[in-house]
Amino acid sequence: MRVRNPMVIHYVRDMERACAFYRDTLGLPEEPTPGSGSPGWNTFRCDGLIVALHILPLGDSAEGPLPHAGLNLEVDDLDSALAELRAGGGAVRGVQEAGGGVPVRVAEVADPDGNGFELRQHVS
Repeated sequence: MRVRNPMVIHYVRDMERACAFYRDTLGLPEEPTPGSGSPGWNTFRCDGLIVALHILPLGDSAEGPLPHAGLNLEVDDLDSALAELRAGGGAVRGVQEAGGGVPVRVAEVADPDGNGFELRQHVS
């Protein structure tokens, strides 16, 4: 498995406010990625890392912390990557298929010690 294009995803409640903060306050330049610039997804470059902003899905409670901010890595073939991950002692917690205008399959996975991260595959 070859991974690339690391990104950290932050879930936000107000995309306009969040974009203004990351762009204007932190001075991060916008970085086009598949889906960026949509109402629910924007990305910025911070040196060699992508900082992605994802709108908190409607219906999720506004109480408590947001879902997570975590590591997300791109792969060419998600199914093959998940097989390699399992063979190496990792675990697959779930897969979200592309749809609803989101051109990405995302798997929530964990390393052998239970540290969670995501693998993503862009689909056309």
